[in-house]
Amino acid sequence: MSPSSPKDEDVVGGTNIVTIKAKHVVFVHLDLGIGGAEQLVINLAMASLSPGTKVTIYTAHCSQSHCFAAVKKAPHAGPLAHCVQIRGSRWLSPLTRFMGTAFSSTLRMMYLTKCVLRELPDADLIVMDVLPTPLWLCASVKSSPATLYYCHFPDKLLTRDTINGIPIISSESSTSSSSGTASLVQSLIQPFRQLYRGTLDALEEYTLPMADFICVNSEFTKQEVERVFPSIQTKNQQDPTYMQVLYPPIDLADFIPPQGKSSSRPINNNGPIVSLNRFERKKNIGLLLNAYALLVEVLKDNKAIPPLVIAGGYDVRNVENVEYLAELRQLASTLGILDQTLFRPSVSDQERAQLLQEALVVVYTPDREHFGIVPLEAMYAGSPVVAVNSGGPRETVRHAETGFLCANTPASVCEALHTLVRDPDLAHRMGQAGHVHVTQTFGLPQFRSTWSRMVTTAMDRRLRRRPLPRSILCTYLGWSRDVMLALLLAWLFTFATKTIGLIPPSATVWGHVKHVVHQRFAKDEF
Repeated sequence: MSPSSPKDEDVVGGTNIVTIKAKHVVFVHLDLGIGGAEQLVINLAMASLSPGTKVTIYTAHCSQSHCFAAVKKAPHAGPLAHCVQIRGSRWLSPLTRFMGTAFSSTLRMMYLTKCVLRELPDADLIVMDVLPTPLWLCASVKSSPATLYYCHFPDKLLTRDTINGIPIISSESSTSSSSGTASLVQSLIQPFRQLYRGTLDALEEYTLPMADFICVNSEFTKQEVERVFPSIQTKNQQDPTYMQVLYPPIDLADFIPPQGKSSSRPINNNGPIVSLNRFERKKNIGLLLNAYALLVEVLKDNKAIPPLVIAGGYDVRNVENVEYLAELRQLASTLGILDQTLFRPSVSDQERAQLLQEALVVVYTPDREHFGIVPLEAMYAGSPVVAVNSGGPRETVRHAETGFLCANTPASVCEALHTLVRDPDLAHRMGQAGHVHVTQTFGLPQFRSTWSRMVTTAMDRRLRRRPLPRSILCTYLGWSRDVMLALLLAWLFTFATKTIGLIPPSATVWGHVKHVVHQRFAKDEF
């Protein structure tokens, strides 16, 4: 497909070609690798290719050995290969390697946005994701293009000590056997960590409302954005159309169609129970292992228990991948189901397609997942889905029609699996319904039509935008500087008092003062 010649599938309703109001759409994304966010940017850019519309993608990194075909230059140039502009890869990326991940990403996003504003004065719309911080650069320039921000999930809820916004209880925090030195180091680092994270969170909430229009990937994400950012909730209450849901686009041409699923499949010829996820702890795969162990116990007298296949993305260079796979194997051994469980890390595309087509059921275990593409892949391939009843799957899986939504407990998942194992015909009917549901709801034609409307809305809102007064920005930056200086002085004072022994290593100055005051005046009748 050439940029100026959309295929017939670009036609919505069979009559009108989807056109984009903006003449030049620019996407700003950190790293065009291979992932869900990158796939989104690619599909948004492809949907923006229409007669009379130019597309440009600014990124800090795009490895030709690790990117989607649409942006590859060789052996055959992808439809977006000529659109990619790389900035800051030689000096900015190495420079920020020794900084915090979020701070490094913020600097690179701001640099990319500054390059866009300087190099592309003809741009009509800037689309950015990952972090909203650079939006103030656009808002402070009177002649800047319209801005549209696509929020995958609030960065405030994606810290290392949380899983999708839920705090992780680490083993370190649950034990008190750490050494005095480690405790002292932790107490010294904590104020800086709180300052670092608090500043970035404040910037995120401060800059997010500066977008002319906000898209989110699910109703769940929309609720989370409003929950953690009161300013957005207030703005959305004043204008309910300001933030809208745009489900990630699904190119059904790349999905695996149903094949070889017989409605009369005998009960002793069930397909496997399949999990397709990256080997990461947030994917909650242990839930399925525990549920399967319960299923084996329930069906212990039945020889038709389907095998369990745990497959997905795996990188030997990723420490978490290696550790979590070992943990899952150990759990399967402890539960006594290791012989019935097949672990398939780094499955090929062919094996993945085979698993999706032949599965009795695909189980999706992440809790509070932002959206989740695996349930859509499974349903389109004709397999029912059992998923945790939270996050994005609540909007994609139709309970008791295309699968089951379960509580985040082994017993609930086991009950759903038992129903499908005992009734393969029900599994087949659910798979058929899922295929129709995905085709009608999540195809590219529907997405392109919605995207065109949202681009128009962002462009119209730009005409009503008021430039950000520089005094506000200067005041905020000055306030941030004063707060950081005050916290630095407080930390130096705390470090000095602990070093000379005025307060215990595990205490804080304020806490120690309160303790001394309380001891001195606790018996005072007043």
